[in-house]
Amino acid sequence: MPANVTIEFEKARIEYQQASSPDTKLAALREMQRVAPSHKGGENLRRDISKKISQMRKEVERKKKTEKKRGSKPSIAVKKEGIGQIALIGMPNSGKSSLLNMLTGADTKVASYQFTTKKPVVAMMDYFGGKVQVVELPALVEGSSQGKANGPEVLSIARNSDALVLVAKSRAEQEVVEKELLASGITLNKRVEGKLFKKALIVNPFEEQHLPKLREKIFRLLDKILVYTKKPGGKADYGKPLGLPLHSTVKDVASHLHKDFEKRLRFARVWGSTKFPGQKVSKEYQLHNRDVVEVFA
Repeated sequence: MPANVTIEFEKARIEYQQASSPDTKLAALREMQRVAPSHKGGENLRRDISKKISQMRKEVERKKKTEKKRGSKPSIAVKKEGIGQIALIGMPNSGKSSLLNMLTGADTKVASYQFTTKKPVVAMMDYFGGKVQVVELPALVEGSSQGKANGPEVLSIARNSDALVLVAKSRAEQEVVEKELLASGITLNKRVEGKLFKKALIVNPFEEQHLPKLREKIFRLLDKILVYTKKPGGKADYGKPLGLPLHSTVKDVASHLHKDFEKRLRFARVWGSTKFPGQKVSKEYQLHNRDVVEVFA
């Protein structure tokens, strides 16, 4: 790979590596093709990308044909996308669809009769340029952990999610959902030996919500930070932040951008958590949420 590829190319490459579906991989490859080096030294790179795009197009077509053959039996599993996956879980008419619409701008069907949501509904929540996947799960009922109302399938998605938002209009509804989760081996906000721990937020969507603050609380469930990058002397790219684990350092940013950046990293300048804007820091400097980093290699 040419050493003088741009940060934009590296971001697209990371998105390609982290993508979990043929469609998102194809979109990332097209972005890599768009920002790939145009000089002669990048010919092999461009040729390799074009080959991968051709292969991924075939994979997308195969996926469409497979889904068409399945007909009325779609998989209830949800592949993770974005910075992290948050599952909305609750009883019938608890307000999950309304909350999903508020958080993401989706246009999910909202009705007063029970079991409006028949299968998982997926949308993306924007958090300062970062994309968080929000999955509205079909409703739980008493006995879901024992097989009622597709309970095992619904609970398997909750188990696989990065965190949960328990949607409930009352304490009684909350207790039912917590009971079903516990019966399936999941505990919320409390570690119990032999059980799967999940960070969770309890939300009543029928109460007045301050959406920016609610989105902030939901993002914090993921134990991650957003980090924006900028070219030396350029402007920060607020459109595609890196989603990194808590306590990540400048060195981690360089590693995510490109392995050569980590090896050649000399120092960085940081805006946000430092004492003054653009302060020069070492590669071991621990970053905070929504910092801007300018890497010098």
